[in-house]
Amino acid sequence: MAGKGRPTVDDKRDNQYRVRLNDEEDQMLAYCSKATGKPKSQIFRNALSEYYINVRLNELNSQSEFDAMELEGVSMKRVIECPYCGAPNAIDLADYSTDDCTTERQMGSETQHWFDCDNAECVTCGRAFRITGCITEYPRGAYDSEHIEIKETDIV
Repeated sequence: MAGKGRPTVDDKRDNQYRVRLNDEEDQMLAYCSKATGKPKSQIFRNALSEYYINVRLNELNSQSEFDAMELEGVSMKRVIECPYCGAPNAIDLADYSTDDCTTERQMGSETQHWFDCDNAECVTCGRAFRITGCITEYPRGAYDSEHIEIKETDIV
């Protein structure tokens, strides 16, 4: 008796893409997969769906003459590891915003959210550290990239 194989589905996944990840991205993907119990492929599909929704909302919003659907932008909340003990600290970097720089590009606005937190305190060891950097959204409402620096301080 021959095996039946997978049942046929209406929404076949015949398109394939090969994605190359660096070590940090691979660790993030593995962490998300383990934490959610979802396969890595599903994590990619979910991320694509969220990005697609943001792009569509931005298109609709930019075509409208009024801001009935004002977007809040990307989240500035991050888990920052203490440079002394490595403990995770939940920090909303929007609380330390120093400047937003917006430029127009092909798909709309690109906004860089700059921040400088010189007095972050670890919830575990209590030592102070500094967080500086920038989180970029492009197009508006869609995460693009980030550069975050965490430094030890002399404050005890």
